[in-house]
Amino acid sequence: MIRGVEIARLVVATVRAAFLAAALYLAAALIPVAGAIAALFAPAPILLYAVGTDGARWRAGVAIVVAAVAAGALGGWAAALGYVVSFGLATAVMCDMLERRKPFERIVLVTAALTLAAGVITAFAIAGSVEGLAANVHSALANGIARGRDFYKVLGMETGLGREAEASMVEATMRLTPALVALVAGFGALLNLGAFWRLGGQRRLSYSLFGDLARWSAPEWLIWVLLATGFAMFVPMPALAVVALDAFACVAAVYFCQGLAIVAFYFKALTIPPWVRGLIYFVIIVQPVLAALVCAGGIFDLWIDFRRLRPPRREAGSFGDFF
Repeated sequence: MIRGVEIARLVVATVRAAFLAAALYLAAALIPVAGAIAALFAPAPILLYAVGTDGARWRAGVAIVVAAVAAGALGGWAAALGYVVSFGLATAVMCDMLERRKPFERIVLVTAALTLAAGVITAFAIAGSVEGLAANVHSALANGIARGRDFYKVLGMETGLGREAEASMVEATMRLTPALVALVAGFGALLNLGAFWRLGGQRRLSYSLFGDLARWSAPEWLIWVLLATGFAMFVPMPALAVVALDAFACVAAVYFCQGLAIVAFYFKALTIPPWVRGLIYFVIIVQPVLAALVCAGGIFDLWIDFRRLRPPRREAGSFGDFF
């Protein structure tokens, strides 16, 4: 009897986590803007249900299958496939790596890379060719800009962009699409890890997933990747230049995060109120010039060491010795 009760509880918990994950995933198609934000947290219910329990990987796998079936029942086979190759895959990867006690940086990197690869392979299989895939992406971006223009017209506003400017925006976005997908996947993984950690992960895991993020730094070797991709953008080979541009954007985003960590370090040192911190973070994110300065601060932190995290160097060339 007790065994039967335990099985019933396990089934109920599995279905609850799976249906909540499916609901968050489908919210992007049903609720403008807010639904897309909610969809980013689709892996969190299954992570909270499975990670840190006996048979965590099996539990997560079953919940992912149930969530895919639920998404398919409500949105069709395309919705089910989309869930499996995006949030379903991300959930499985994060669950496995959390069970193997991996640091959050590696989890975010692997999740973003695998999600990008799965998305590209699936989109290519559906399109049938590189030309078809490019045409589908171009059509989706153009339709998105058109819907945005119509939305502003409903509000009595104009975007101020002409047809040529919109066409240029579409072309630039097409070149950056792989980087944007990878960055959204990585950001989503980070959000879900944070939600998991806040909502019970600290009791589930036997190691500290996040340390003091205000002291976080990117590995020093990453600067060579930034330099290499920066120079590669100017090679006279269009395909290689586009790949370098996407890689450069991803590495720059990492240094932007390091710049935010520097800002957070001084907020903490100066005991800035939380609401002021949130307002400043928002301004940094939406203001391109400030965002670029924060990114530059993250890059130059390798030499200047704004937070004095490394022991003083006696070698020449350490700019930190002069500040």
